[in-house]
Amino acid sequence: MELKIKRSLLFLCLLLSLLIIGCNAEEKNETNNSKLVVKSSQVDVIDGDTIKVHWKQGDQKKTETVRLLLIDAPELNHPKLGEQPYGREAKKHVEQLIQKATTVTIEKDQTTRDKYNRFLAHVYADDTRIQESLLENGLSRVAYVMQPNVKYLAEYKKAEKEAQEKGVGIWSIKNYVQQDGFHPENIENSEEQGIFVASKNSDVYHPADCDVVKTIKTQNRIYFASEEEAKASGRKRSKVEGCWDK
Repeated sequence: MELKIKRSLLFLCLLLSLLIIGCNAEEKNETNNSKLVVKSSQVDVIDGDTIKVHWKQGDQKKTETVRLLLIDAPELNHPKLGEQPYGREAKKHVEQLIQKATTVTIEKDQTTRDKYNRFLAHVYADDTRIQESLLENGLSRVAYVMQPNVKYLAEYKKAEKEAQEKGVGIWSIKNYVQQDGFHPENIENSEEQGIFVASKNSDVYHPADCDVVKTIKTQNRIYFASEEEAKASGRKRSKVEGCWDK
């Protein structure tokens, strides 16, 4: 009798194990106390430092806005600041990483949410840590460093320093990056070349130091990191006198 009971218990344990494995395989999502793994198709990119993740937990559909920890990318569509230089490049970089990946991993640190209720995390496209990749390419800065969420801070600072030394991306524009954020207004007084500006309401673009740029409302400005990018938006060179022969 005792042997039969043991065999029955063993059978039930095996059956339970198979059911758990089957559920995990069907769900395609892996969750534990510190990570959520989803398919790349379940992720929408909002901008360079914010994504939205969609997944199912049982019969429930869940959506979470995730803010990438310890970095700050230029704004893309701020109601007051408009689009900042390299904002679209940062978003595109994140999109490309995710599109090429099979899975996206959301890894929490210590504190899980910010004051806007966004989930705070380190994010991976397959094995590539997105924060680190953005920093290496000069498409974000190290920012919002607050204890205890500092797990990869040393790696992020190293990547940022390398981008600064190379002068790539946001670091190619003199005085653009400040301790309190990004300052597109400094471009107008910069000797750096290669930044172009258009209005959301116009089909032409101008060099950043063109006087007419000052007349474009900040929230309506669109910045391009190259003239090729400006042309790709469907716009053409402005005919403002003095802007193209400085």
